[in-house]
Amino acid sequence: MSINSFYTQKKVIGELHVTKINYTHMKKNFRFLFVLFLLSFQTMVSANTIIIKGTVKDSSNHYLANRLVKIYSTDSINGGCNIAHNVLTNPNGFYIDTLKCNGDIKKLYVIVENCNGKNITNNPALTTTGIVESNFIICSNPNIPSPIPGCKAVIAYTLIDSIAKFNSKESYAGSVPGSLPDSIISRSWDFGDSSTILTGNRIDPSHIYKYPGQHIVTLTIKTKSGCESSYQLIFEINLPVIPTNCKAFFTSIVKDSIAQFNSEGSLASVSTSIVKDSIISRTWYFMNTYPTISTLTGNKIDPTFIYSKPGTYRVYLLIKTKFGCESKYTDSVIIKAAPIPTSCKAHFTKTITDGIVKFNSSDALAAGVKDSIVSRYWIFGETTNITGILQGNIIDPSHTYTKPGKYIVLLYIKTKAGCESKFADTITISNVVCKAIAAFSIEKIGLKKVIFNSDSSYVQKGDSIIQRTWKFGDNTYLEGNIIKLERAFPTQGIYTACLQIRTQNGCVADTCKEVVIQDTANIRPISVDFIKILAINPNPVITDMRATIYCSSKDIECEIDVYDIYGGLKSSIKKQLAKGNNIVEVQTANLYHGPYFLRVISKSGKDARIFYKL
Repeated sequence: MSINSFYTQKKVIGELHVTKINYTHMKKNFRFLFVLFLLSFQTMVSANTIIIKGTVKDSSNHYLANRLVKIYSTDSINGGCNIAHNVLTNPNGFYIDTLKCNGDIKKLYVIVENCNGKNITNNPALTTTGIVESNFIICSNPNIPSPIPGCKAVIAYTLIDSIAKFNSKESYAGSVPGSLPDSIISRSWDFGDSSTILTGNRIDPSHIYKYPGQHIVTLTIKTKSGCESSYQLIFEINLPVIPTNCKAFFTSIVKDSIAQFNSEGSLASVSTSIVKDSIISRTWYFMNTYPTISTLTGNKIDPTFIYSKPGTYRVYLLIKTKFGCESKYTDSVIIKAAPIPTSCKAHFTKTITDGIVKFNSSDALAAGVKDSIVSRYWIFGETTNITGILQGNIIDPSHTYTKPGKYIVLLYIKTKAGCESKFADTITISNVVCKAIAAFSIEKIGLKKVIFNSDSSYVQKGDSIIQRTWKFGDNTYLEGNIIKLERAFPTQGIYTACLQIRTQNGCVADTCKEVVIQDTANIRPISVDFIKILAINPNPVITDMRATIYCSSKDIECEIDVYDIYGGLKSSIKKQLAKGNNIVEVQTANLYHGPYFLRVISKSGKDARIFYKL
């Protein structure tokens, strides 16, 4: 028996390769051999092995990729098996699976989810060939545009522990007839866990899975012409292996109270994985004054820390890597006491006016730009007692010297950094400003006896009266420093008593008063019309003075005079006084310092009062 012609054609349908044998010009005497061949082919697929295949497309006759097909065999009678398989359609909408069982497989259920979320179930009949086909047509989804045929998404991957390395370089865009070749413009990766979808056009991303289990990865491509294609694959992640060979490390540099750290020497875990490990977290713990701990989180490689005082302090660094490796490193830093600077400089300038000196230390310098003067102590040279020292931080004080002489003035400064400096200068005081007023009261205790009391005399602070000279107006005087005394005049009459005081600082002041020593029986009655000086304001006076003068009658013409204590007339004005109190302005600007008398004289009477010019 001979065969004139024999050939074999191999056709690829999805992932299934089926061999179809065609016989031509076969002689009739070979028909029996052909029947025997077909019987032998049927026996190759036993009843306990079933190959099931089919396609999934929509109502617009578009084949749908990545559709989940669930296949079940529920026959467990006579040694049968319960089988449950899940497969996905390929980019051409085709699926295929092989079911094996120790017993006979008699019933099949094939389920595909419709667009509305409901299941479509087929119950295909078994064939004698052991090959079963179950096709599905599901409703079209209006939200999914009809794809332009020609593009195809393809995923390849490698898996090491919990790290998956994907590659989509086998995906292609195809072309549209009559136009230029198409190109992929976007790839969207859904890794099947809670992570964010990776958009853009990444060809070969890597992904670390944090949890074990089954994951479905979906790649969706879009082309320039608008073609879209998706591809899914399912794989299993076992328990991830957490590495332990990462290493935390840091160095430190200390300057004054500032420590600079650097952890560039820290290492992530060393792995043969296709994806390298990396440090994703650094936590620093700075031990300060017990029990204070400062914590710095994040991933700072080279932080700085300022310590409040000298000492030895522990520092801890905890690192964590992308693969979950953790490592801790600790070391000590020594903070030494900062050296006290010596570059500050005390200095002042001065301006002398009589006994008043104006100082200015604004040109004194601290120990650098960041330093500052926090205290200034002034000693003006009159005394070293604590009461004579001006404390605080006064830049430009004034000081009044009470007597001429040479004085050594000292300025001490101290800065925030602890620097101290001293500056001294000698000043010469030629003239001092004296402020002294001589004053006394008179009290008649008998016909010819009076008591003089000078305790109302005034001197400036820091000065004191060292001499009082009394002149009683009867050609007698008394020297010394008697404050209060009793005096008997020899005869009746009007006497001018004067007091001169001299102070420790060399100030001199004089004053005089009239003392009337008369028997009241011989005194002429006072006229009804009289003049009285009620007040002098101010007293002592600096420039202008106002005198309040009482007049008992209206339109009384009077003369108002200013005399010095020696009886010399200094100024005189005439004034017509109204009845009652009159306020009269008296010019005193041209008077020298010292005591003076204001006298008011009229035809009806007279009065006088002492005042002082400063």
